[in-house]
Amino acid sequence: MNAWQLERGRCAVIKDVRLSGSAAARLHSLGFVRGQKVTAAGRSLLDGSVLLTCGAVRLAVRRSVAEGIEVEG
Repeated sequence: MNAWQLERGRCAVIKDVRLSGSAAARLHSLGFVRGQKVTAAGRSLLDGSVLLTCGAVRLAVRRSVAEGIEVEG
């Protein structure tokens, strides 16, 4: 399962971040790393992005980025 497939309000643990380049670096610097708990806090109006929380960080990411965050639980 990936972060895009999480329902609003549902929590999961990051299993792997399968991205490269600046997107991967930014997620890593914000704490979106293996073993951290992530929650889908909401979606954009046209369902093009998802709002994720990880610790104290709230980050809106595009669908393509969210699909690169592998989660379990």
